[in-house]
Amino acid sequence: MTIALKIGAFILVASIANVGAGGVAAAEEMLRLQPLVREALAANPEIRAEEGKWEAARERPPQEGSLDDPMLNFEIENLPTRSFGFTQDDMTMKKLSISQAFPYFGKLGLRSEVAQREANAIGLAYRDKRNEIVRRVKEVFYELYAIERSLEIVEENRELLKQFVKIAETKYSVGKGVQQDVLKAQVELSKLLDEQIRLEQSRQAAGAKLNAILNRPSHTPLGRTEDVSMAKETPTELTKLQAKALENRPLLKGLQEEIERSKAANALARKRYFPDLTMSLGYAFREDSAIVRRSDFFSAGVSVNIPIYFRTKQDRQVAETSALINSAREQYQAARNEVASMVQELVADIEKGRKLIDLLETGLIPQARLSLDSAVSGYQVGKVDFLTLLDNRVTLFNFEKEYYRTMGEYQMSLARLEWVVGASGY
Repeated sequence: MTIALKIGAFILVASIANVGAGGVAAAEEMLRLQPLVREALAANPEIRAEEGKWEAARERPPQEGSLDDPMLNFEIENLPTRSFGFTQDDMTMKKLSISQAFPYFGKLGLRSEVAQREANAIGLAYRDKRNEIVRRVKEVFYELYAIERSLEIVEENRELLKQFVKIAETKYSVGKGVQQDVLKAQVELSKLLDEQIRLEQSRQAAGAKLNAILNRPSHTPLGRTEDVSMAKETPTELTKLQAKALENRPLLKGLQEEIERSKAANALARKRYFPDLTMSLGYAFREDSAIVRRSDFFSAGVSVNIPIYFRTKQDRQVAETSALINSAREQYQAARNEVASMVQELVADIEKGRKLIDLLETGLIPQARLSLDSAVSGYQVGKVDFLTLLDNRVTLFNFEKEYYRTMGEYQMSLARLEWVVGASGY
């Protein structure tokens, strides 16, 4: 078998291994996406922090809906200062009383509702954080996937260029080639080494990012990413996806809860125009003197606060909560607009990625591979110059890198769409 045929066979095998089902490194531990997602959901500190906030917030509604503690009072009344005796004066007594404040009708329920709506919003923020972490895991995973496959392509192209160097050296040794061809091949090898170094640095950075999301030490080793492929069915029905996002996205539901919380706070502020009621019961003990037998006293009372400073308190509370309602509504509308826009943009990116992957997989890469095979054969017999051979090699190399870069971005767009819609499987 000639060197040209060997090179052609090497290119064919390497390209099929890369662009087809993907190389299988049996000796390497596969880095699989779903176990990573499960680990992140269990270990990520951001998720646990949001969960702690939610747990704390759920304890507030019962507190806000409860009455204030009753007050127990003890007093000594009318104690004469000349003797400090309890038997000399008829009005000297020891008084024990208890009082309980009762907010105006509806205030307790509104206080509890405000706290409950806030807890609901925090719970929805927790759900959105979980979805966000899943999205970030997927993004870094697909970034690693594209980098690793590019590294494999670089390594295969280095081996290929070494074969080119041998061909050029062989031709030069028998007087059929020029030394410049050898030098060009060595320059290309140096370029690939530079590309390999940059990709290795990118892989280390992406690995550290993934370890941080998983709450692992930054230098924890990672295996080779599993192979990925295009989804069998790509979501492209824009109107349905936008409607589903508006219905399911926890962020939007949380903003709706903020609107309802502000409404409840406004209703509570309006209730504060009305007075609260305080009821009290008391019992006074009097001591008998040497000649007089004194009876004890029982007392009961009702008191109300007088909300007379409404211009500086209640009016301003109502104005404040009304402004918060308007702010929450505008924030919700802005988020709706952003979500709808993101869905449209991601659907366009997914459709573009799908078409480009199909073009690379079925057209550009096979054509570039055939062109390189032909150039290798032609250079061997002197019909093609070395520059054309290198140009064909670079063209195939760039198409293969573009394939994996596009595949990674396509998968990232799917992950982002799932996050924006707020539900897996769309």
